Amino acid sequence: MTAFYLTCSLALYLLALCFDGALMSAGRHMPALQMLLYGPWGVPFGLFQWFANPLLAVAILAHRRYRRLALVAGLGALYLAASSFGIERLPDNISYAFQERTGFGAGFYLWLASIAVFCAGQAWHCWKARSSADMPGWHWLDVALIAALALALYAATQMPSLRFEPGKVLMPPEQLQAF
Repeated sequence: MTAFYLTCSLALYLLALCFDGALMSAGRHMPALQMLLYGPWGVPFGLFQWFANPLLAVAILAHRRYRRLALVAGLGALYLAASSFGIERLPDNISYAFQERTGFGAGFYLWLASIAVFCAGQAWHCWKARSSADMPGWHWLDVALIAALALALYAATQMPSLRFEPGKVLMPPEQLQAF
């Protein structure tokens, strides 16, 4: 297994943010970048799959020094990400109504692949490495990809098309009164 599994994983993760994450009924879709930004708002609705992202971040940061812990965190992230197949309904950012999920976009599958690549590479190196010094270290491209990810997240918070007001989802729609 190549020493660049971390780079491949980060590149796939960043690429995933360029595509739709979920396809919904009524022709709606949700970009993967929006799903990353507003994923924690799924907790009140029992959607905990977003927590695969911080678990993957912990795994990536610990990949060399705590290699077995990183593998466990990566596998936990993979489990949470794969549990997304059980999601049936998601709110959209236009009408704030829940729509039936009809499928997943390329962003979701690239995200899942990035976690799987990390887990496979980490498992391979855990099996082969005798100590943490044998684990592959950081490359300049890894740092550049992490910086690009941070820049993409910052830019996404400034984009009006990705605005999402969680209060509109949590509040029931106003009832029209007929006189």
